[in-house]
Amino acid sequence: MDPTPERLYISPSSYPAGWNCQQIAANPQGFVTANPTLMVAGRQATPNDFPCLPNNASWANMMSELGYAIAPSAFHPARTTGFGGFALSLEASFAHINADATDNTGTQYWHAGTQGTVDPANHKFSVVNNNPDSILQIYSLKARKGLGFGFEVTGALGYVANTSLWVGGADVHWALLEGYRTGLLAYLPDIAVGGGVRTLGGSPKFFLTTVGMDAQLSKPFTLADSAVLTPYIGGQRLLIFADSTVVSLTPNVDPLAQCGYQGANVPSNPNGTAPYDGGPVCSKRLTLANGATVPNDGDFNNQVTFNKLRAHRWRGIAGLTYRYEVLYLAGQFAMDLEDPSAENANASVSGDKQWTVSLEAGVFF
Repeated sequence: MDPTPERLYISPSSYPAGWNCQQIAANPQGFVTANPTLMVAGRQATPNDFPCLPNNASWANMMSELGYAIAPSAFHPARTTGFGGFALSLEASFAHINADATDNTGTQYWHAGTQGTVDPANHKFSVVNNNPDSILQIYSLKARKGLGFGFEVTGALGYVANTSLWVGGADVHWALLEGYRTGLLAYLPDIAVGGGVRTLGGSPKFFLTTVGMDAQLSKPFTLADSAVLTPYIGGQRLLIFADSTVVSLTPNVDPLAQCGYQGANVPSNPNGTAPYDGGPVCSKRLTLANGATVPNDGDFNNQVTFNKLRAHRWRGIAGLTYRYEVLYLAGQFAMDLEDPSAENANASVSGDKQWTVSLEAGVFF
């Protein structure tokens, strides 16, 4: 399930019959030889006229769903651990993704955008993931520490199962009303607000960070003087930030080797020529139908970045914690309150609602 954004490309319909951007990048001389009468702006067409284009719709859908999966879980009741309190726990979150969904370009973005299985004969990954996981599993180690004035901070570090990705982040929440046992306030629930951030590491191809802001209500109930059961509900606002690095949409082609790269076209390069535009200087050239030659530099146009994604989502949270002396168990369910497209249609986000089930076990001091 490692992301492969280099597979998220589209070939415009203007391509000549029998060719697509991958074929042109792999065989540029064959393309110009096979299309001697194909003209662009009064000249013979070259690979520079037909680069692969980034599929920004697929990118946005996959990053939105992955950002939701790694979002801060807000996995705690409104009441803090208390001044000087400390909790150490293991958290397992199981986030649903739309594994077979199709975006508005007709692409199954999780199929195209993740590695898939390895061929046991040649040890190579498939070109499409035919069976992407429908549940992403995130396992984290968390530490919570109570502070004065109703504040609590949390640190978390974990990994995404079946990938080489890891997740890290921190939370802070502030209990506005907590701990009253007598009088009128004893009948009111604990109330807290907070926020957290999670960032994804392990891939050089993109940066993904999710910020969550939440509000919660909870009420503890003592059982037989030795255990405490605390149900809680809340709402959370998610902000998902996804940025790609430079990605090659033709990963099987080396543009430097293909062009015979001799450095940038600058005055200090003896192979450069005026006007000095900083572009690549290529020793290898393509021969056109009229005998003229042009640099074989078309594959450089397949190095792209995807559009920045800034997605906004609302989700509701309901959970239950059980504490017996120092032992601590908890479960939580979180789900989108509206379709992801409600606020993100301008980014072509179109997938269905997602949900996450989280389980936690630890010790409470």
